[in-house]
Amino acid sequence: MTNLQRLAAWLFPERRPEREIARELEFIRAANSLKTLSVTDRGGMSIDPEELRDQIVASREQLKHLVHKPGAPSRSFTPAGDVQVEPEASPAVVAAVSVMECVEVVAWRRLQTGAAVRYVCLQSTSTGRFAVASASMLTGAIESLPTWVDGNTNRQVAIALQSGVLHWYAAVSEAMDAWDAEL
Repeated sequence: MTNLQRLAAWLFPERRPEREIARELEFIRAANSLKTLSVTDRGGMSIDPEELRDQIVASREQLKHLVHKPGAPSRSFTPAGDVQVEPEASPAVVAAVSVMECVEVVAWRRLQTGAAVRYVCLQSTSTGRFAVASASMLTGAIESLPTWVDGNTNRQVAIALQSGVLHWYAAVSEAMDAWDAEL
């Protein structure tokens, strides 16, 4: 049997990358370690949900140091000082502020009329505070976002970063309420 396996390995060598082979072996070891995993003769599998839940909880506890809590300032991120963005396609996208200090957060709000408002907010990585950079209203007649919305939003965010007239709030909802109040 081993001679046949050697011949097959010689005739049909493994062409997958090493990391893919290692990932497959890791999955097989993990599946074999499950106590209640059963396989039928037709290839079906079943497992006790409690065992799966216990595995998930244990993995979460083991890896919780990798998760960043929303709203809390990041301790491991050190922003670069005054990075200037060079224009690639359009000179309207140049930002004069440090672009490494914010992350984009998209929030939605449903109005009583049935329309929805899409807010593009910025969250400061140093303070964890939020500011609304742009907002767009979508009526019930629009099934999905039109293609021009993303390009227009990117331009509006760039203009908001350039102007430096952003009002920062502790929560996304506060920033959205303040944006609505200014209208």
